[in-house]
Amino acid sequence: MTTTAHTPGPWSYNRDEGGMHGHVISTADYIICELPDAGDGASPDTEANARLIAAAPLLLESLQTIAGDEETCTCHTRSWYGTHHDTQCPIRIATAAIAEATRL
Repeated sequence: MTTTAHTPGPWSYNRDEGGMHGHVISTADYIICELPDAGDGASPDTEANARLIAAAPLLLESLQTIAGDEETCTCHTRSWYGTHHDTQCPIRIATAAIAEATRL
């Protein structure tokens, strides 16, 4: 399993109605990030973005599970690349996404 330097999940999303913060992604102990409300110059997609950010630790964990499970490999049924994972293999796709998410 890949180790990362991010704050461990789970992360949650909360909208601070009428408070000082617009959209808040946090753990039980820490605020991960705050995104402003649309009235403060934020994108109209801010809530969707905040929900996606809050799901990041779960998404990473899911990709790590896929990448570590050789039974998810579909290369052998297509036999296109011999012993290498082809471009449509779930393991290759998950591994590439993990590398992008965890590079420093």
